Amino acid sequence: MRFDTLRLDHVGIRVTDLAIAEDFYAKLGFTRDPEEFSPEAKACGLVHPTGLRIHLIYNGQPAEEGNVLLDAPVKRPGYTHAAFIIDSMDELVEWLAREDIGISEGPVMMGHGRRNVCFIRDPDLNVLEFNEILAH
Repeated sequence: MRFDTLRLDHVGIRVTDLAIAEDFYAKLGFTRDPEEFSPEAKACGLVHPTGLRIHLIYNGQPAEEGNVLLDAPVKRPGYTHAAFIIDSMDELVEWLAREDIGISEGPVMMGHGRRNVCFIRDPDLNVLEFNEILAH
C-alpha cells in the first residue's frame, strides 16, 4: 500500500512546567489551541499564526544532566530538535537579545552557504533551530 504524506501536523515537545513553557513559546508567537488541550493526556496544543503547531507534553521530570539526548556523552536515539524557517536571521538575533533568550549555537552558515542557522533552547533545554534560507 502506498500513501502520500501531505505535511507535518505538529511536533511534540516534553516539558516540566506547562505555564513556564507556554509563556516561552508565546514569545515565539504560539498561542494555546483550546481544542488541543487535554489535561488527561497532559498535552497542550499551541498554534502559530502561520499555521505551525506544537504540542507541549507536560509530564517531564527535571533532568540533572541537561538535555538527555544532546548533552549526555552517550547519544541515545530520539528527536533532537524542531527546525523553523525564518525571513531574517538578523531580526531573530536582535529579538532574542531583547527577550533575553540565549543562543546556544550560531548563527552559522551551513550547506555551502545556503542556510544561516541559529539554535536556542527552551526552559527545559529542548533545542529549537531557526533557518534563514539564502538566495544562491
